[in-house]
Amino acid sequence: MDIRIDANGEHFKFRVCGILHNKGKYLLCKIQQNPFYCFPGGHAEIGEDTETAIKREMAEELGFPIKIKKLTSIAQNLFKNLKGELVHELSFYYIVEAENENDLNPNDYEVEECDKGVMKTLRFRWFTAEEMKEIDCRPNFATKILDQNKVRHIINKNDEEVVDDVFTAE
Repeated sequence: MDIRIDANGEHFKFRVCGILHNKGKYLLCKIQQNPFYCFPGGHAEIGEDTETAIKREMAEELGFPIKIKKLTSIAQNLFKNLKGELVHELSFYYIVEAENENDLNPNDYEVEECDKGVMKTLRFRWFTAEEMKEIDCRPNFATKILDQNKVRHIINKNDEEVVDDVFTAE
């Protein structure tokens, strides 16, 4: 069962996202009804750690297994969704790579997915870091977490980074 709560027009989501890099470009996903792109991923499930969740979500969405290179960021995103409802999202962002490089599709492509009984189209597209700055890419700090040596903790309220701590585990 996905970790997400919807109550009285307010929402909590516990998400994992994968940052996949190939030949100078990063894979982003656009869900059919959304006007923006984001990193592929999805909701963690109850009783599931974030590493297991990102491996499962990426395999479901991309159709191939991935390896985790490192955790890059933990973010608390507080924003209004397209309906104007408050969303509190806790997200773990991982740098990942395909277990088998031959599995990577270097072209843009679409995948049909069933979410809670509703079919939706996921559009996958590759962007350079510079191109990501020119499109509607969420979260707004996406290009800051593409590849770094330290883990970032970000609190993002309505697209304004309130806290951005960089730390390393010892």
